[in-house]
Amino acid sequence: MTKKITISLPDDLAEEAQRSGNASGYIAHALREQRRIRNGMAALDRLFGAGWQEQVSDSDRRRAESLFDEAHRQEAG
Repeated sequence: MTKKITISLPDDLAEEAQRSGNASGYIAHALREQRRIRNGMAALDRLFGAGWQEQVSDSDRRRAESLFDEAHRQEAG
């Protein structure tokens, strides 16, 4: 089932969604990904306890940032 809604996006995001060829599908995928991330973070909270992020070292944060940047570059092709 689908529901039609109207949204406003910043120009750069609207252009990106339109370039995908299926703006609705593109945005639905982005929202599902955001939900997956929220659920994953909640699972980490349950696994390690609230505040676990404060235990992550600066070097691990830099490594994670580097891995995310690399993955983003690969997606951008």
